[in-house]
Amino acid sequence: MKTDPDIDAIILGCTHYPLLMDAIHRFTPPHVSIIPQDRIVADSLIDYLARHPEISARCSKNRTVRFYTTDSTEQFDELGSIFFRKPVRSEKIVL
Repeated sequence: MKTDPDIDAIILGCTHYPLLMDAIHRFTPPHVSIIPQDRIVADSLIDYLARHPEISARCSKNRTVRFYTTDSTEQFDELGSIFFRKPVRSEKIVL
């Protein structure tokens, strides 16, 4: 596979890409950096909450996680379980 030598980094801007990380690494030349968004988003949220303590105070700190989807709960649960590496149960909502 021929690659463009001017490409030195790939930014993974979608939350679904970590599911494909092994394949992305397989098809990416060693000199190309892969920059996932997970750390960027987490750091951005930490910064935001530090600047907005009124929002931080409203956040639950007891690690309860609830999943909502506007689509198929079955498909969300299946893919979410792969992503989180544990069973996921979602609730369907209408916006």
